[in-house]
Amino acid sequence: MAASLVRRQVSVIVASGGDAAVARAAKQVTTTIPIVFVVAGDPVRLGLVVALNRPGGNVTGISLLLSESGGKRLELLPKATTIG
Repeated sequence: MAASLVRRQVSVIVASGGDAAVARAAKQVTTTIPIVFVVAGDPVRLGLVVALNRPGGNVTGISLLLSESGGKRLELLPKATTIG
């Protein structure tokens, strides 16, 4: 399916799914078409991006992973003194 999208010269590939298989398949067939993913796991460990802060290449997206990004999200809360 990913190869078919590349042949059709789509503008962007949106890949969503918990196991990242669709995003990995798209990454294997194109380095030029932007790929935007939504995954439940760690996109670095899944082989989708090089690093969370600088994904590199043509792949970017959103991870629902809280262990790595949870602290940063809390830093963004304005004037929060107690969080439960």
